[in-house]
Amino acid sequence: MESIVIMAGGRGERFWPKSRAGKPKQFTDLTGKGSMLFLTYQRAAKMVDPDRIFVVTGQDYRDITRQNLPDLPEQNIIVEPEGRNTAPCIGLAAVILEHRFPGVTMVVVPADHLIKEEDLFVNTLKTAAELAGKTGGLVTLGIRPTRPETGYGYLRTGEEVPLGQGKAAYKVSSFVEKPDLQKAEQFLSEGGYLWNAGIFIWQVPVILNAFKNHLPDIYEGLLKIGASVGTPENMQVLADVYPSLQNISVDFGIMEKVDQVYTVPGEFSWDDVGSWRALERVFGTDINGNVLLGNVQALDSTNCIFDTCGRMVAAIGLEDLVVVETEDITFICPKDKTDRVRELIASLRSQKMEKYL
Repeated sequence: MESIVIMAGGRGERFWPKSRAGKPKQFTDLTGKGSMLFLTYQRAAKMVDPDRIFVVTGQDYRDITRQNLPDLPEQNIIVEPEGRNTAPCIGLAAVILEHRFPGVTMVVVPADHLIKEEDLFVNTLKTAAELAGKTGGLVTLGIRPTRPETGYGYLRTGEEVPLGQGKAAYKVSSFVEKPDLQKAEQFLSEGGYLWNAGIFIWQVPVILNAFKNHLPDIYEGLLKIGASVGTPENMQVLADVYPSLQNISVDFGIMEKVDQVYTVPGEFSWDDVGSWRALERVFGTDINGNVLLGNVQALDSTNCIFDTCGRMVAAIGLEDLVVVETEDITFICPKDKTDRVRELIASLRSQKMEKYL
C-alpha cells in the first residue's frame, strides 16, 4: 500500500490578499466545499487509510492543519522548522516514511490544487505507483494542455512505456521551463508535451538514493534527521539540521538530473490556482466575461474578476481588472499584471507593514 504526502507549507503569495501569512491559500475555501487542504485530504483518503496520509507544513500552521483535518493522526503532521523548498520538504517526509513504512511507495501532492473527476485522479495515481514499482524510477503526473499556458513548466514525452490494459505512460525526455506564448502555442500544436503538475510518485529508497547522488549535502542532513526519528532527540536534531539544508526545488535538484524519469498523463480536470486569473477557470464567467463572487454590482463592465467578502462593491465601465476586497484590504490590478503581486508584497514588507501580509 502507498503512503501519501501532502505538501502544505507554502504561503500562496500570488493569491494575496485573500491568501495571507496567517491563513495561506491551502487553508481557504474557494469552492464552498471545504479548504483546498481538506479537499486534497479527501482525495488521498480515497486511495489510502488516514494513518498512511502525512501533511508537511510549517510550525505556524500546525494548529490550522489540525482544525482542517480532524481525522488525520496528529503524529502524521510533519512540521518543518522553516520552509526550505520542495526538495528538503520531500526528503524530510521520505526519511520519516522509511522509519514508519520501510520501502513504501511515496505519493507527493501539493495541498492547493483543484481536481475534478477524483476517481480518475486516484486511478491515475495507482497507475503511476505501478510504474514506479515496475521501473524503479521517478514518476511525475503530466496534464494534457488545453490552452497555450505560459505559467506552467512542461514535460516533453519520449518513448512509451507499455503497461497494458490501455494504460499510457512515457519516459520524460526533457523538462521545459515556463515558455513564452509563442512556444506555448507551438507545444500545443505539436503535441508530445504535458504540463508538469508537480505530483510525484516513487519508492522511498529510490528517492533517497537520488538525494545521495544529486544532492549529497541534503542527503547527509537527512541521514542525521532520519537516525533521530522515534527518539526523544528528534525535535532538537530537526531544529538544528533542517534550516541548514539547501533551499532548492526537487525539480531542479533531482528530477532534471535523473535519467529514469517517467510520466503518466492525467485526463482529469486540474488547476493549481496559481493566480487570480485561475478563478475564471474554476468558476467560469458570465455573459460579460466577469467572475462575480460576493456582493457585486457591475454595470457595463467586462472580463473582470471580483471577489468580495462583505460590503457591496459597485463598478461601472471596468474592463480586464481584478478587484478583491478583504476585511482590511482592497486590491485592484489589471489582469495582465497579477504576476507582480509579489513585488507589492515585497514593498509592504520593506515598509514594515507586516499586518497586511
